[in-house]
Amino acid sequence: MRKINKLPTKKRYRKHDPFHEKMIKKSFLFLSFILSFEAISQEEWMKSATIACHFSEENAFTKQIDNDFIEKSSRLAATSSIEVTYNADFPASAKAAFEYATAFWSKYLISSQTIRINATWKTLTGSTLAQTGSTRIYRNFTNAPQSNTWYPVALAEALAGRDLNEKDYEINVTFNSNVSWYYGTDAKIQAGRYDMVTVSLHEIAHGLGFTSTLELASNSTQGQYGQSSSPYIFDNFVQNASKQKLTNATIFGNPSIELKNALVSNALYFGMKNPKFQTTLPRLYAPATYRDGVSISHLDETTYPSGSANSLMSPAVKAAEANHVIGDILLNILNEMGWQISGLEGYVITKTESIPEENQSIKVFPNPVEDVINIEFSEENQVKNIKIELFSISGKSLQVIDKQSVTENIFQIETKDFPDGMYFLKIQKDAKTISKKIIKR
Repeated sequence: MRKINKLPTKKRYRKHDPFHEKMIKKSFLFLSFILSFEAISQEEWMKSATIACHFSEENAFTKQIDNDFIEKSSRLAATSSIEVTYNADFPASAKAAFEYATAFWSKYLISSQTIRINATWKTLTGSTLAQTGSTRIYRNFTNAPQSNTWYPVALAEALAGRDLNEKDYEINVTFNSNVSWYYGTDAKIQAGRYDMVTVSLHEIAHGLGFTSTLELASNSTQGQYGQSSSPYIFDNFVQNASKQKLTNATIFGNPSIELKNALVSNALYFGMKNPKFQTTLPRLYAPATYRDGVSISHLDETTYPSGSANSLMSPAVKAAEANHVIGDILLNILNEMGWQISGLEGYVITKTESIPEENQSIKVFPNPVEDVINIEFSEENQVKNIKIELFSISGKSLQVIDKQSVTENIFQIETKDFPDGMYFLKIQKDAKTISKKIIKR
């Protein structure tokens, strides 16, 4: 640490000097500001909390399959890479189901960083189907949208555009080996058996950030949130029916009785910027009887019952329930927290990745632009899958070029009819995705 010279004492001055004292105070205030700013902006990490998910012995006899996505999936390139390491006891048939689920997620998530999952197969107690957690949480990292807020490591790396945990796992998932599982990927429902794909999709969502620290404390007399004085990014979107955020310290103390009452109100919601959710926000699971590790970190099961399109994140999976649909609500929640989601309508762009100057395989010019944006790929005669999409600053898709198995090297997007301002260009070449800010003038 830099040595700071001691200030001269008052005895060294024959006369009181108000100006000198004022300058000293200003110097101290400035130094305090710099030190506090450095403390706030310093990247930090901790171990993350774990969510336990449970089963219901009731048979649902419901099935949800995303036929449109399955039909497109065979030709869609993954926009993220998910690698799974299995422990020695993990059954081969269970691996196939889990890999099927990761393939779904890899074509929705957009990230330049590999998401590594550690999958474990062992006995879990009681009605626990599986338990999941991000291995680490990070705050105040480069490109963090919100300061002093914890992000799961997979999301933090996607936002930072770099590896943060020295290639360690991003997500830990443990499945209960004592459960009667159905391992097929065909969404076939069977009485008394639990669909492995459904549970896998659900657990990965928790590892990606669908996790809250809002909980009861002090013998259930108060509510509280946060880890090491900071909320999770999920927490910052939780609000009551009056659209008051539970992390708003001017309304809810932490801890407080008011916060406790909100957590068992059966009326909590996830705030959304997307206009289509403004009248009906996603409703969270907040029953009158608080359930540790279950309340808040799931969607309300009454609002989204088994068999509905957004039931994947319900608090308990039923037997004979197959849900192979990630759901529009879940995708939008992840997007609000910072994930870029491929093909999401009304998607909110939270950051852009610049194309490195040393990587000239993709050129975008001119920028600023007036009439036409040129996108040039340097590899001649190379067969490639290309998707180029122009977004408004609000996230609305304006133009799309989507071509498979082409050898063309130059593509153009017309901008002459668009008003001046900022836009975002998303370029997907095979498995690589880059976003770039465009200025129209």
